[in-house]
Amino acid sequence: MKPVTYLFLGICLSLVGFFGYSAFNQTSSAQKAAAIQWEYATIVGAYSFNPTKDRTNKIPGIAVICYLQTSGCRLTEVKYEIDYNAYIQDRQLPLVESNQVRTNAGIRASEIAFQKALAQLGSEGWEIVSEPQIDFEFIDYENYLKFEDRSVFLNRKNTKAVYFKRLKTQ
Repeated sequence: MKPVTYLFLGICLSLVGFFGYSAFNQTSSAQKAAAIQWEYATIVGAYSFNPTKDRTNKIPGIAVICYLQTSGCRLTEVKYEIDYNAYIQDRQLPLVESNQVRTNAGIRASEIAFQKALAQLGSEGWEIVSEPQIDFEFIDYENYLKFEDRSVFLNRKNTKAVYFKRLKTQ
């Protein structure tokens, strides 16, 4: 055989080998989809402390974010405090001390803490995947100080957690 024929045959075999390898070595769409991984987080509750006259004029609201991990839940609290006197003045309420007004201020502080938690997760790239249904709860302040795991306070009878997801960054 002539050298040109060997050269032509070598080029043809190389091309057939390259295209054959390329065609059979592609990853399937299922394999590509499996490479996509998600992270999940949830807002498990929002609460304030039972109103008492003895406390300062700052009424706190707290929302609890749980970052779901294989080792468990990493909890973070988002806090907001309402100045009780400013709350009364803004609503033009009488300066008479009222348990109901303190309760309403606590609910408002919890709502704002929940809104801050939503904004925080949104700014971190989390996408909400469930409909919020939160009942704002009240807990006892002295019991709050006793426990490191504060999830024991969330009775969640009428509350569904608000779930979020985002693409996992490697």
